[in-house]
Amino acid sequence: MSVSEASRRLVQELSAVLDRKVKITLENGKTYEGVLVGFDHPSLNILLRDAVDNTGARYSKILVKGEKIVEILMLEEPLFDPEEFKELLLREMKIQEHAVRILPEIRAVEVLGRYRVSEEGVMGSGPMAETLYSLFKKYMEQKKKKM
Repeated sequence: MSVSEASRRLVQELSAVLDRKVKITLENGKTYEGVLVGFDHPSLNILLRDAVDNTGARYSKILVKGEKIVEILMLEEPLFDPEEFKELLLREMKIQEHAVRILPEIRAVEVLGRYRVSEEGVMGSGPMAETLYSLFKKYMEQKKKKM
């Protein structure tokens, strides 16, 4: 695996936990827990919302410099798994595999080149979008029950 591939995977993993709770540990031992709002690459500066430090102090937003970070723990996994949803589509809708594509950089599934399904919902309109939405809703309800 090349360095650029590894770097791309790191960015994908961080992107997957945007708007999810994380815990950041700094080199001085201080920690912050909050919702990951953003980050930049390659410096890995991290922006947290509704953060709490290890002393209990609360911050509406905090920017943590990447050079000070020792560890980032993902406390919440994303519910939507594009690979899993693609398999559900192939099984339930009997769509040909070439008509369903995973867009890993945005953690979405593209159907027939016109519709996109991600954790935020279904983009597109018409009968196909309604069918996709119904499957998406069923899928997300099952995922929530498992958690």
